[in-house]
Amino acid sequence: MSVGFAEQAGGLALQEASPSIRVFSPHEAGDVVREYMAFFFNCEKCSTRFIGKYDDCSFDRCRLLGDETVGASEETWQEFPLWLWQVHNEISVSKLDRANDFHKKLGRKAEAKKWELSLKTVYPHIDQCISCVTEAGTWKLNRVYRHLEKEYWTFGSEASLDPKMEKFLKHTDIERGNVSHGLGVYIFVVLLALLTLLAKKYRIRATGRHKKDETLPVERFPRKYRNS
Repeated sequence: MSVGFAEQAGGLALQEASPSIRVFSPHEAGDVVREYMAFFFNCEKCSTRFIGKYDDCSFDRCRLLGDETVGASEETWQEFPLWLWQVHNEISVSKLDRANDFHKKLGRKAEAKKWELSLKTVYPHIDQCISCVTEAGTWKLNRVYRHLEKEYWTFGSEASLDPKMEKFLKHTDIERGNVSHGLGVYIFVVLLALLTLLAKKYRIRATGRHKKDETLPVERFPRKYRNS
């Protein structure tokens, strides 16, 4: 969804075909995901952690996800999927660290070393996109975005769709040329935003107040994972 948001410039790219389509800024798109995690995600611990990072402006979120739409650069739209990518990687590395500590406490040094040296938790793996990493070990964000675009927008190839998508289209008898990725993405985003708004209104009506966010401050993403 986030790559589709960037590819369609928040909806601007679809307005020629559908002038009434809702345009989301990167900031608004981020808020939609936050509210989805708050109201609909079926893992309280996960949603609490995500909301904490979002509200704490982790990974420079408050600066990178702006309110600009018309006139926004290509890089501005790409910040949203790149921000989510960083959140995903940080959580994966955190889980790896906890597994490492768990094995160390049990005296399983070999197993702990295995987890400590594992790079499989970081996406993309170096064997998936060696050009995404500099010689100094930092990320090339423009290359990372192109990798995300290839994997989640063109499904790994400009010539054909991902096998899972091929199977889906065949099952539903939808011809590939008639599939509109962008429109589907934004219908989903608009519906999600409406559901979030209704859920928030219901909560306020039921409690008479806004829910207070009591999440603890979280550690920011290490600078080494972003370009210097």
